[in-house]
Amino acid sequence: MEKSNEQLKKENQALKEQVVQLQTMVKLLQNQLFGKKTEVIEKVIDGQQSLFNDDELDQLQESATTITEVIETKARKVVRHRQAKATGRRTAFLDRLPQINEEIDLINKNCPHCHQEMKLIGKHLYSREAQLKPAELYCRNLFQTSYKCLDCEEAGKDVIISSKMPQSLIPHSYFSSSILAKVAEYKFELALPFHRQVKLWQAIGLPIKGKQLATNIIKLSQTYLEPLYEQLKTEMSKEHVIHMDETPFKVIEEDKTNSYFWVTRTTKEFSHHQLAVFHYRNTRSGQTVGEIVGSAYQGLIMCDGYGGYSDRLYPSANFGSCLVHIRREFVRIVQSLRPNRRNDSKAEQAIALLAPVFHTENQLKYQTSSEKCSERIRRVKPLLDKFYRYINNIEFPQGKLRAAIGNALKLKERVYRIFEDGQLPLTNNPVEQIIRPSTLIRKNSLFAKSIAGAQASAIYYSLTASAKLNHLNIYKYFKYLFDHLPNQNRTGLEAYLPWSKEVQINCHE
Repeated sequence: MEKSNEQLKKENQALKEQVVQLQTMVKLLQNQLFGKKTEVIEKVIDGQQSLFNDDELDQLQESATTITEVIETKARKVVRHRQAKATGRRTAFLDRLPQINEEIDLINKNCPHCHQEMKLIGKHLYSREAQLKPAELYCRNLFQTSYKCLDCEEAGKDVIISSKMPQSLIPHSYFSSSILAKVAEYKFELALPFHRQVKLWQAIGLPIKGKQLATNIIKLSQTYLEPLYEQLKTEMSKEHVIHMDETPFKVIEEDKTNSYFWVTRTTKEFSHHQLAVFHYRNTRSGQTVGEIVGSAYQGLIMCDGYGGYSDRLYPSANFGSCLVHIRREFVRIVQSLRPNRRNDSKAEQAIALLAPVFHTENQLKYQTSSEKCSERIRRVKPLLDKFYRYINNIEFPQGKLRAAIGNALKLKERVYRIFEDGQLPLTNNPVEQIIRPSTLIRKNSLFAKSIAGAQASAIYYSLTASAKLNHLNIYKYFKYLFDHLPNQNRTGLEAYLPWSKEVQINCHE
């Protein structure tokens, strides 16, 4: 009987632990699905906590005693020092616009007393406001001129020379560079799907269907933009350090549930140029990394902990690891706890130890990558060592905490590569920020119908993201490309990259 009781107690304890783990998992899933999309942990305000802990309250409530909890709060006087409003901005903005003057004249110009006509003695500026001129279509007719020499003949024929005409963007189509540049801006910067754009274009009188927009956008990418896209990939391959991440994307024509956009981005510091490149693939296999950067790539790749970024597959490359992703696992644990139990959480303490690492990294002062590396070793490494010592000394971690600690320890060697090369960033946030607009487009458009459409999207995403990194106006940039690429000889594509001098002059925000 005693053995049976002991066995039942053990089973009961195991079931209780399993229930706690399942409750934690449910809480984490609820936070991910319905919670705020932030990793900032809300603190319990001092003075608003219970006078008793949960166990004491449970014990007291089991009795017949009625509990009245009295909470005293002190009013705090908050003094906000507001910055003085900048003056002159409104006037400066209005002065930059084309000026149209209007006068509101008297309807009756006769004196109300003697009924004689009155004389104008002056006028003053009453108000100023910006007005919107609605979009409108007009037809541009290009005429070719021809000249005949009255004094020359060649083999009995007249000498006639005609002016050289620019090549049409899409032959035998009424779609111009201005319209298609606006379509691309709507789709790939403002996340407006083609079927929603149709209503806008029809409202100003353009007879159009969503399929026509998609077909023309794909045709432009294949005919004119793909060589420029390949040039961006070539520029990316020259970088010593790159960011890399991937995001799912549905393509109807593919048999697989999910395809992927793999995204590379140069670092904010020490890179030759600011650019980002999207690569469409129908798989998340680690083999894709080699296809994108080359199997013999010897640079540094900043990534998350996904197993596809494998040292075994790519022994010549060095992988860094994003410290934000490591922190995120501990944040999820804390967010699943009750607010009054977070202060005692080991995950909360781990997060607190990482906070000065990020803060100190942002405060470093340096001129070169080697100086940054030295400063990191001197100031950041002791803080990161302290974090790893703490999580390594936690005894018998369970559930999600155990997984978070295991993940942090597994990636420790990659994290510490920031002390070997100052060009390697601390986080992978820059590439995630580049991906974010494409996820908004994915939510609005849901999927791509064809593989050609997905590949075209990768090209437009790359050009849009790179243009924004170089402070270009997206509409002006696409119009500049559509105006010039049909008439260039494909030998000087560098002149059309987002950082080129001519592009900066003509397309800057």
